[in-house]
Amino acid sequence: PPAPPPRLLFHPNCGQKAAVVNEGRTALRPHATDDFNHGVVLSSRALRDNEVFQVRIDKMVDKWAGSIEIGVTTHNPAYLQLPSTMTNL
Repeated sequence: PPAPPPRLLFHPNCGQKAAVVNEGRTALRPHATDDFNHGVVLSSRALRDNEVFQVRIDKMVDKWAGSIEIGVTTHNPAYLQLPSTMTNL
């Protein structure tokens, strides 16, 4: 049988106001009550065919009117210039 894919983690290339910690297992906005945009994070590798992933939100702030946006891309995150928000992509 084929080897299982490596664990799906967050890529270290992230938005200016985001942080990837806990060996890539956690993404956060360290100053979430002060900063709204530039919190974009991406996975460290492409999803495999039929792979299921889960996003768990551990903490939220209620200062902002907005939402989490989740999507997929075919681009390598190492070479992306991340926008302030993914809303228009």
